[in-house]
Amino acid sequence: MSGDGRTTGRVLFVMPQMPWPATQGTALRNFHLMKAVADAGFEVDLIAFGDTRLSIPVEIAALCRVIEIVPVPMRSLVARLRTFLAGEPDLAWRLSSPEFSSRLDSMLSEREYDVVQIEGFEMAGFLLGPGALRREAWDRAPWTLVGHRAPRIVFDDHNAEYQLQASASRVDSQRPRRWLRAIYSWVQASRIRRREALYASAADACLAVSDEDAGLLREIAPGVSVEVIANGIDVPSYRASASPTVPPTVFFAGKLDYRPNVDACEWLVRSVVPIVRASVPEVRVVLAGRDPSPAVQTLAGPGVEVTGYLSGAEMRARLAGATVAVVPIRMGSGTRFKVLEAMAAGVPVVATPFGAAGSGIVDGVHGLLSEDASDLGASVVRLLRDASLRESMAGRARLLAEARHDWSAITPRLIDVYRHLISDLRPTASVIATVRNEARTVGAVISGVARQQPPPAEMVIVDGGSDDGTVRVIREYSSRPDVIASGLRVSVRSEPGANISRGRNLAVGSAVGGVIAAVDAGTVLASDWFSRLVAPFDLEAGVGVVSGFFVGAPETDWERALAATTLPLVEDIEPARFLPSSRSVAFRRTEFARVGGYPEWLDYGEDLVFDLALRRLGVVFRFQPRAVVRFRPRPSAAAFFVQYYRYARGDGKAGLFALRHAIRYGAYLGAIVLAVGASDRRLGVLPGTVLLAGAIGYLRRPLLRLAIMATSPGDFMRCAPLLPLVRVVGDVAKMVGYPVGLWWRYSRGLPSHDRRPMTVRTTE
Repeated sequence: MSGDGRTTGRVLFVMPQMPWPATQGTALRNFHLMKAVADAGFEVDLIAFGDTRLSIPVEIAALCRVIEIVPVPMRSLVARLRTFLAGEPDLAWRLSSPEFSSRLDSMLSEREYDVVQIEGFEMAGFLLGPGALRREAWDRAPWTLVGHRAPRIVFDDHNAEYQLQASASRVDSQRPRRWLRAIYSWVQASRIRRREALYASAADACLAVSDEDAGLLREIAPGVSVEVIANGIDVPSYRASASPTVPPTVFFAGKLDYRPNVDACEWLVRSVVPIVRASVPEVRVVLAGRDPSPAVQTLAGPGVEVTGYLSGAEMRARLAGATVAVVPIRMGSGTRFKVLEAMAAGVPVVATPFGAAGSGIVDGVHGLLSEDASDLGASVVRLLRDASLRESMAGRARLLAEARHDWSAITPRLIDVYRHLISDLRPTASVIATVRNEARTVGAVISGVARQQPPPAEMVIVDGGSDDGTVRVIREYSSRPDVIASGLRVSVRSEPGANISRGRNLAVGSAVGGVIAAVDAGTVLASDWFSRLVAPFDLEAGVGVVSGFFVGAPETDWERALAATTLPLVEDIEPARFLPSSRSVAFRRTEFARVGGYPEWLDYGEDLVFDLALRRLGVVFRFQPRAVVRFRPRPSAAAFFVQYYRYARGDGKAGLFALRHAIRYGAYLGAIVLAVGASDRRLGVLPGTVLLAGAIGYLRRPLLRLAIMATSPGDFMRCAPLLPLVRVVGDVAKMVGYPVGLWWRYSRGLPSHDRRPMTVRTTE
């Protein structure tokens, strides 16, 4: 804290372009946010793509201590095709740059930042993408290599990008000549949705430009901390023209090669303007903005002007001379600066709901809104003919802009976000674990908890009757100098015969924290596992469960093949549906009590039943992919068989996943039929071809995971032949274990599959 009371710290901005000149769009937002942070007393650094031949603008140099400019990467058509075929979102790789990544790593290792703010989806992958998260999971992030405290990462999502692509697909599907683009956007929307959810989940806080976009983010990543930092403008710098426009002018502004703007221009000129001209034939149309696409250029003609690039002063002058500003946007998300500028300039607005989103415009009060071309045209005619209506609506819109969209009203909220993120509050949570015969691994878990930054106040361990000296090891480690120095208090309770559920329930009962973090023996904790896992409870009051993540730490070829087959990669996860394992999860004690704790009648799969019971009560689960533990997969096929047999038996006992298990039986029965058919020459090659295609499809995802996980081509070649064996062993174990569990359920008079809310009870 500085002497005048301002919050201070170090902030690194990561941007897709230099934020100057700050005349429109991304640059306008980024410049004003960065300026507000600098004005609040923070030291500001910047890394951005740009032209390295140009000098740094004095407006940027005055704000930043260190500025790194990296050349904009060129991406080939082959690279884009490779991304498409790999199932990756194209937008996530559009600015892929090894040079940018390397220079960003250097900045993060050379200086200890309090906050790193990432501007936009295209930049998020550098620190929040799958590759970056894998590095952090192994404590190989640039700050960990030099012993720095991990910075808090803020993801400024300028648009809900998946919504932009989904809306583009809907609009383009209405015109046959755009069907290929519609299909492309439909595919990209699904891919971007999952990746955008991952970025939001991995960030410590997210920024959205509107309430609508914030809601869209929370929909795909429940429980994330999202603060609405609206797009803004310098309202006092806009002055409305007092003289009437002759002839009447309809004005649209934007970057004219941006897909939503291109569509808006075409729809305006071809569908809306003819309706206007039927009543006001002398009306002029101005399409103002840089980089007009060929499709926009062809719209120029009698009564339609395409201006091309205009300076800031020229753009304001042209806007002030307009009679009506029309924003017929049909696709996209976020908040349009063109709407805010018209509001500030005193020019009445006619827009679609998409075009006015986030602006606060109320239909009939601050402007006129409609989704239909004929209604938009009628609204324009109404305003062109009624000067008093134009004046009243424009005046109310100007007042709204002053109250809601001037930067002075917006940026203090960002500083509040920073204050909250960098406060040094010690988390008030307890860590629990259950063990049995874990003398070899339990000490490492205790040491890992003690090394957390900051560590919890206590760790409660329940031993289920070990006979290998586990309790002795726990007591030895709890009195080690490093554990004592950390402030971690370790307690152990012996409860011979207790299963995992019973042990967890007892541990929660003995713990004092209002938030409980669970971990298993045999895991290795990332250095900030605990703080990542419990921080969301402080940031978002509605969060009831935080789902951490886990990665394999294989040591043999078998274990690598097993990890590739059974463990999801972080990019496979859909945060809104992910159910956590109790090797990395935290929950509020109040939510634990609501469901009666873990189901003590169940020996395996208990964490899944616990999760589902919470879900039925509407508890909010927040996925946190950076709260990572590592563990070694089962070392042999026999151990793996036993593990999956027990999991499937637990599914049967709980009456879960009947359809999923039925499909497995059916798939193997079909494979046997196809194998028999392949030996019959009269049937030709069809059965064998179908069988081979099915096997390839069944192994596709494990092969892709192995390609990512393998450290060398040799690793991949050695492990790939083991994947079919892993699949078969796991499937056979499930097919044997599931009916055993069902029999247990039947023998107690329970239905085989019960969709009613499950009652989970504990016993003392």
